[in-house]
Amino acid sequence: KAIEDACNIEVSDQNKDLRRLLLAGQMIQSHALHLYLLVLPDFVGASSSFELQNTHSEHFKNAVRLKHLADEIVKTVASRAVHPVSNVPGGFKHFPDKSALKKVFDTAKKSEHIAFETLKLFLTFDYPQVARKNIYSALSSDKEYAFYDGVITDTTENSWQPKNYRHYIYEELVPYNRAKFGTLKGHTMMVGAMARFNLNWQHLPKSFLAQMQELNISHQLNNPFDNIVAQANENYYFVILANNLLEKFIKEDITEESLLEPKSFGHGTSACEAPRGTLFHHYELDKEGYIVKADIITPTVQNLPSMEYDMKNLSPILEGKSREEINYLIEMLIRGYDPCITCATH
Repeated sequence: KAIEDACNIEVSDQNKDLRRLLLAGQMIQSHALHLYLLVLPDFVGASSSFELQNTHSEHFKNAVRLKHLADEIVKTVASRAVHPVSNVPGGFKHFPDKSALKKVFDTAKKSEHIAFETLKLFLTFDYPQVARKNIYSALSSDKEYAFYDGVITDTTENSWQPKNYRHYIYEELVPYNRAKFGTLKGHTMMVGAMARFNLNWQHLPKSFLAQMQELNISHQLNNPFDNIVAQANENYYFVILANNLLEKFIKEDITEESLLEPKSFGHGTSACEAPRGTLFHHYELDKEGYIVKADIITPTVQNLPSMEYDMKNLSPILEGKSREEINYLIEMLIRGYDPCITCATH
C-alpha cells in the first residue's frame, strides 16, 4: 500500500478484498497461536504448549485447526502460506481459482464453531484485575471494523491520516533498552486487539453484536488482560469475515487483472492493522523507482511504554508475593500483550 501510494496507483476493489482476506487469515493465525499456545497454559496449569498437547489435547487440536485454516487462506490467495508471493505492489501476480476457494470455504465454515468455542473458553478464566487508565489508538472507518484501511483515531479524540504519522507517533530511545519506545506525542498508548475493539466495536455486524451481548462482553475493555478477550473476540470475527469474503468470491468469481504500472515515483505512506496493532510503512523512491529511504513503525514498539506502565500497575497484586510469583505474574502480563521481539528490533 505504501509503495502504491509512492507510485500514485490505486488497485481495484477486488484486489483490496483479496488483501482483506489475506489479512484476516493472518489475524486468525496469530491470534489462535497466541491464545492457545502462549496464554492458555497459564490458566489451565500447563507448564508450556508442549505439555498442553498431552493435558488438554482438544484445545491443542483447535489451535492447529485454526492455524490450518489461516495457512490455507493465505496459500490459496497468495501462493504460499509463509511469506506469500502473489500479492505485490500494483495487484496480484496470480489469482486463485474457484475450486481452490471452495475447498478453503468448506474448511472455514467448519472453523466457525471452533472459533466461537475459543471465545467462550477465554471468557471463563479469572484474569488478574489491573486498574489503569490508558490511551487506545487504532485504524477506524465508517464502513467496517477497520483493519485494512481508514484513519487513525484514539480515545483522546485525535483523528488523522496515516501519512501524518510522524506528527503523532514519537519513537524514543531509553538508556536501558535497545528497542525504540513509541508514544502518542509523548503519551503512553496501547494498540492492538483491545484498542481496535474499544474504538470500533459499533461497526461489527449486528448478529455479532447480539452474540457479544449474550456472552456479556463489555463494549469497553480496560484491564490489560482484556487484550486476551479482545483477541478471542477478533479471532471469531475474522473467521466469519473470511467466510463471507470467500463466499462472495465463489459467487461472483474472480476477474483476472493485470498489474498496474507506476504512474510516477515519489514518497508514500500507509498503515494497516497487524494482529498486534497499527503498522506504519513509509518509503521514498528516487526518479528511477529505487527505494532511497524507508521507515517502519511496528505495533510492539508502540506498546512497549504501555507494557512498562502496566508492570507498575501490577504492584497492588504483587504485594506479599514471592519473587517467583512476581516474575510469573509479570510474564503473564507480557504474554497478554503478545509482543513480537522481531518487530521490536527492526
